[in-house]
Amino acid sequence: MAGFPWACLADVSPIASLKKNDVPENGASTKQRRRVAASGIVGNVLEWYDFSLYGYLAPLTAPLFFPSDDPLTSLVQSFAVFAVGFLARPVGGIIYGHIGDRMGRRHLLLLSVVAMAVPTVLMGLLPTYETIGIAAPILLVILRLVQGLSAGGEFSGSIIFLVEHAPSNRRGFMGSLSNFGAMIGGLLGLFVGWLVTEWLDSETMSEWGWRVPFLVGVLVSLFGFWVRKGMPDSPAYVELQTAGRILRNPIAAAFKHQARPMLVTIGLNWIVSAGYYVIFVWLITDLTKVAGLNMHDAMGIGVLGLAFGMAMTPVMGHLSDRIGQRAMLVIASLLIAAAAVPLLLLADLGTYISGLAAQFGLAFLMAMLLGTMPAVFVSLFTADARCSSMSISYNAALALFGGTSPLIATYLVAVTGWSGAPGLYLAGTALVCLALVPFVPKTFRE
Repeated sequence: MAGFPWACLADVSPIASLKKNDVPENGASTKQRRRVAASGIVGNVLEWYDFSLYGYLAPLTAPLFFPSDDPLTSLVQSFAVFAVGFLARPVGGIIYGHIGDRMGRRHLLLLSVVAMAVPTVLMGLLPTYETIGIAAPILLVILRLVQGLSAGGEFSGSIIFLVEHAPSNRRGFMGSLSNFGAMIGGLLGLFVGWLVTEWLDSETMSEWGWRVPFLVGVLVSLFGFWVRKGMPDSPAYVELQTAGRILRNPIAAAFKHQARPMLVTIGLNWIVSAGYYVIFVWLITDLTKVAGLNMHDAMGIGVLGLAFGMAMTPVMGHLSDRIGQRAMLVIASLLIAAAAVPLLLLADLGTYISGLAAQFGLAFLMAMLLGTMPAVFVSLFTADARCSSMSISYNAALALFGGTSPLIATYLVAVTGWSGAPGLYLAGTALVCLALVPFVPKTFRE
């Protein structure tokens, strides 16, 4: 994390701003809350390092598992497998959401970390199409499905865990730490990929170099399990347990009593899901295939853009606590609707500076949402079925809109021949978000 401007967050971080004798309103000590924040961040670092790595390396792995005379066809097929991992997420959300509501948020988060490590390592060992033929892409799809099940519980579970531990005036900031950790994981995966392309030539990368980032993932996963092993469960779950209010079938309760907030969550998460994977995953491919930059420069831009977005996410989370989550959503939606197309056109001017400027602009807009949405999502649901309700709806949106967004963006450019076309898609999602703001509650649902 060298280079991250921690000083600029000193006054907004609940970890830094809590004094030794402060008594948090939810009963947790300062030391406990620091550990909670660290657990939420670290778990998402490894989860999203593992899960995002495939998307970053798609231009390198596509011809190895989906050989074709047309490079674009191979890339489309590779991104289709990227989407497969997201299709498994709602199923994972059902499984892990049930565990979180019945057994506690802590058990959910421990299990999800372990379940992500195995398929990631196996990806690094997987034979290519040249070695085992059609079995290679089939096995790749299976591994992505297993990853999707794990990710389906991890991220929504960590959001709930962090926000439930937060005092009322820190929910935006604490919720933003889930995305902060996820972006560190994405940045770490991108940085490792960039580093490997720096050290190895293209031929070596195709032969075996692409495997290295996947194999490194096991070290990250082991560290995350160790950090999370001794963390406390959330006060909201402990209160439910003490009062004997643990639901026998939280999934049924979610659909019966929280159907409308689940639909609102799906709609709100459209812009976050599509925006993140267009801006921080697909744009790297766009810079190489359309703008004409080499892979090394494109990944370098991606690293800088993701680092900037990561730094701004907790700042925006804190700002949302000051001005309100609803106001922040309105501002972010309007800006994205207006600026998405111009920024994508700027990215494709073909220079390093134009690509970097576009990436920074898009990352800033995305940070406004990433810092605000977690607290919004948690506020929509009651605690007794919160894990199930949020995991199902959050992951349904990701399955529909997140994993498919690189595929949609690639397809739109291929069909229209216009690099700004994905920007119209993002602008449309922003208008949907704007329309749903009135359904966001003004007070937190306990």
